[in-house]
Amino acid sequence: MSSRTEGEEASALLDMVLEGMPTAVLLADTRGRITRANEAAGRLYGRTPAELIGLGVESIFGSGVPVTPWQVLDRARGRPDGEGAYSFETGLVGTDGRFVPVSVTCALLRGDDGRVFGAQYAARDLTETHKLIQRLEQAEARWRVIAQLGDLLGRQLDPHESLDETCRWLSRSTHASVALILTADGVVERVAACPTSSAVASALAAMEGRPLEGNSALARAVNLGEALHAPTLPEGCPLLDEDGPPPGIGSAALVPLAGRNQVVGAMLVHTEEPGGIRQRALIEQAAERLGLALANSRLRAAVTLFEAGQEAARTREDLMAGVSHDMQTPLAVLLGSLKALEDGGDRLSTKERSHLYERMARRGLELRRLVQQFLDYSRLGSGRPIPVRQAMTDIRFTVARVEVDMGGRRPVEVDVPVDLPPAYVDADRLDQVLANLMSNAVKFSPPGSPISVVARATPTTVEVDVVDRGRGISPEDLPTVFDKFRRGSGTEAVAGTGLGLYVSRAVLEAQGGRLEAFSRLGEGSRFRITLPRHPPAVGGGT
Repeated sequence: MSSRTEGEEASALLDMVLEGMPTAVLLADTRGRITRANEAAGRLYGRTPAELIGLGVESIFGSGVPVTPWQVLDRARGRPDGEGAYSFETGLVGTDGRFVPVSVTCALLRGDDGRVFGAQYAARDLTETHKLIQRLEQAEARWRVIAQLGDLLGRQLDPHESLDETCRWLSRSTHASVALILTADGVVERVAACPTSSAVASALAAMEGRPLEGNSALARAVNLGEALHAPTLPEGCPLLDEDGPPPGIGSAALVPLAGRNQVVGAMLVHTEEPGGIRQRALIEQAAERLGLALANSRLRAAVTLFEAGQEAARTREDLMAGVSHDMQTPLAVLLGSLKALEDGGDRLSTKERSHLYERMARRGLELRRLVQQFLDYSRLGSGRPIPVRQAMTDIRFTVARVEVDMGGRRPVEVDVPVDLPPAYVDADRLDQVLANLMSNAVKFSPPGSPISVVARATPTTVEVDVVDRGRGISPEDLPTVFDKFRRGSGTEAVAGTGLGLYVSRAVLEAQGGRLEAFSRLGEGSRFRITLPRHPPAVGGGT
């Protein structure tokens, strides 16, 4: 009687332990028949514990599973689980037809004497674990896609330049049709679509330049930042406008493209069949990444525009300061000469009067050239052509006038052949260019050093070189010497606007000529004017 009580107590204690375990536990005898099952096992296998008792282990786990202690022992040999234990994964089909992945650990049951009297099967439902692994794998795949999108956008400083390529790439990644709709101030600015030949792409292309319709899903996405996710798009849904969706859309996601506290557009992902949009997280993350890139691009454009405006303002100030400075000297000479004529009256000799008139004329020409240079710069800045009146011109007379205008400020060495042929050029404009080159030669060469003017003819052109003996132009500065406002290194103390060479080259190019610079440090500079000898052929005839 005492032994039966102890057996019953041991059995009750075992049942209590089994019921307290959250894991589904089955106990089987040496023949592989289930002798005990807890409530967790009943829930997992879709039967009551009483219904499980007496069934074979193989009927629960399927073939190929160790169903007797001896098979468990055979499988467990040499495994890290330890002697008498073996683990495996399998799947169950419950009474409701649901597939349940499980992890099973089986171990031997031994008595106090060490004899094996059965086996234990502890099973754990892996459904949530598999779901977690699947979510992690999906998240990893999304991040790979987003990283690839970042690389694609990073190839161009401005993502607008790769918008079509980005659209095609997103279409491949989402296995759906994609459209990127950029807006500015409530107006559709640009659309990129993949595929391009569809009713949706045509409808979007027709919207470019038009304002958004207030009650459409697109307007709400752009104006309110509201996303639309419609696995099945309702009939008549005002997707792009209030007329309903274009044909060929059964499922759609419309997500704002936003960044830097502004919405720059929207991304539309759609399929023909309902339920075709399944990658909501990927779509939203791609829209977030693309929206930030586009917003950054707009911010850079705004900063660039602002800086350009500031630079333009500084340029205007520097230009006006330079022009004012350059005008001061000739104006002072003009006013001084007028004052001398007024004060001297009849006491001035004819020679003195002639000298004053000559100074006034020379400074007046200098002022006219400065004004002309400023006007030419304004024309170039606004895209207007430089006006020229070309005619056959004797270059010898032009060089002689420039030599006279120098007024003896520097010795001028002139080498012009008496038989130099005429050139087809605007004589006044050539005066302007030569005067600027001579003025530069005076500014950038030692006092008293000579300036050379050399002319020669080729079969189709006339060349005029102006050569000084100054410090020369460095190799670094030479390629940009004709840029506007460009001043060479070491010339900061020399007065000037930095426009002379820029305008001179444009004046010559307007006449089919050119202006070139040659220089070596310590040896001076040579500026070569090349002029056409004949008018251009009209109509290509002979």
